[in-house]
Amino acid sequence: MTDTGTLSAECAVARTPGYKDLHGQCRQTRDIHLPHSSGVVLMPRCRCTCHGSTR
Repeated sequence: MTDTGTLSAECAVARTPGYKDLHGQCRQTRDIHLPHSSGVVLMPRCRCTCHGSTR
């Protein structure tokens, strides 16, 4: 099971029965880095397994 701390809000709620369709609304498909920084991640990508390994 994936740690919910690494999931987007949509994918975290989608684990609740009746809300599975919310996985398709997840937009956190890549890491957002802090501008002008050396690799500091401002918002990490969603690590839900519903997104597959293409990320």
